[in-house]
Amino acid sequence: MSAEEADKTLKQDLEDTRNDLRRAADEIKVKLHLAGMDAKDAWDEIQPRIADFEQRFDAKADEVGEELKALGQDIKQRLANIRAKLG
Repeated sequence: MSAEEADKTLKQDLEDTRNDLRRAADEIKVKLHLAGMDAKDAWDEIQPRIADFEQRFDAKADEVGEELKALGQDIKQRLANIRAKLG
C-alpha cells in the first residue's frame, strides 16, 4: 500500500468515525429530548394533584383521613416514577 493509499484509507476511517459520532450524538439528543418531554408531561400532570393535596391538608389539618393518606401515597409514587424517568 502506497503512502497516498494509506492517507486515503486513514482519511476515510476518520470520516467514518466522524459520521458515526454525529449519528450517535443525534440519536442521543433525540432520546434526551423525548425523555425530557415525558418527564415534563408527567410533572405537568402531577402538579395539580400536589396543589389539591396541600389544599385538602390545610382544610383538614386536624382530621387527616384515609382518603388524604391515599392521595399522598399516590403522589409519592408518581414522583418516584418521574424521578426514575430522569435517571
